[in-house]
Amino acid sequence: MFAFRSCLVSPGLMIPVFCVVEQLDGSLEYDNREEHAEFVLVRKDVLFSQLVETALLALGYSHSSAAQAQGIIKLGRWNPLPLSYVTEAPDATVADMLQDVYHVVTLKIQLQSCSKLEDLPAEQWNHATVRNALKELLKEMNQSTLAKECPLSQSMISSIVNSTYYANVSATKCQEFGRWYKKYKKIKGKLFIFEAYFQFLRLMSC
Repeated sequence: MFAFRSCLVSPGLMIPVFCVVEQLDGSLEYDNREEHAEFVLVRKDVLFSQLVETALLALGYSHSSAAQAQGIIKLGRWNPLPLSYVTEAPDATVADMLQDVYHVVTLKIQLQSCSKLEDLPAEQWNHATVRNALKELLKEMNQSTLAKECPLSQSMISSIVNSTYYANVSATKCQEFGRWYKKYKKIKGKLFIFEAYFQFLRLMSC
C-alpha cells in the first residue's frame, strides 16, 4: 500500500506521480543500488523541468540531493526517456505534460552518491545544481560580487535563484559553472587552511 506525499494544497490543484527513487553508489552493479517507490502529489503549475526536484523535496530529500538527481520518465510500455528529452518548452508545466497520462507514468529518479556539489563531475551539472550552488554562494557574498567571480551575469543569477529564469541554463554553461565552482571551493579550502595555520602561529608566539 502506497502513501501520498504532498504540500497542503487542494487535491484539485495536484497530480499524483508515481516515483521510484534509486540511490546510486557509483558502481554499475545492481546489488549496489537501493530503491524505494512512493506516490507524490505535485502541483499542476510546477514547471515540468522542476518535477524531479519538487518530488524529491516532497519525499524529504535535501536540496543538495535533489540538485544532483537525474530524472527518467516511463510512459506505459514505452522505452524510458530522460526528462530533458520529453519537451523543449521551458515553460511547460506538470499539467501540460502529465494531465492525461499520469495514471500510466512512472518517474524514476537516480540519486548520485556525491555528498558535496564540488565532488559532482562537471558533465553532470544541470539547472537545479547551478541554482542550489548559487543559493549557497549567496550566503557568503552578494549577487554583484558573485557575478564578478563566476561565469554568470548578475541578472541571470537573480533570475535563476528566484526561479524566474524559465529558459534553463544551457548544458555548456552549466558545465562551465561546475568547473568554476570546483576551483572556487578548492581555492577557498586552501585559504582556510592557511588562515588557520597563521592563527595557530600567532597563538604560539603569544
